[in-house]
Amino acid sequence: MATSYQLKVVTPERTMYDKPVTMIIVRSTEGEIGILAHHVHIITPLVPYIMTIYENDGKTASLHIGGGFLEVGDTTVVLADSAEWASEIDVARAQRARERALEILSTGGSNLDLKRAQRALQRAENRLKLAGGIVNQATTH
Repeated sequence: MATSYQLKVVTPERTMYDKPVTMIIVRSTEGEIGILAHHVHIITPLVPYIMTIYENDGKTASLHIGGGFLEVGDTTVVLADSAEWASEIDVARAQRARERALEILSTGGSNLDLKRAQRALQRAENRLKLAGGIVNQATTH
């Protein structure tokens, strides 16, 4: 059995997860990161991504993270801007958000508008992927 460690996923609204795990996979601004027990202490920003949680009982859980920070220390903490389980995702709303973001990206605009639209597109596509409501993803990563 793999060594476990405590994972806590917190949003401004609630604690999403607080249990021992064997591994997580998240995406930082530098790329995908896998965290096992006894990982070096780090703090890194996170981008919108479907976080994979490997639980002690051998099961996996997937959680959409809308960005935030990862802190690995005595306890591993994900401070997420937002987080959702698949069952909490409003597919129709995510599809509308994706369409709005694609429209902004296709028409152009200021750099700030384009960056916001790219991030919104990532969040919407991750939500749709997790909820099983997307066929083709735009290539924004």
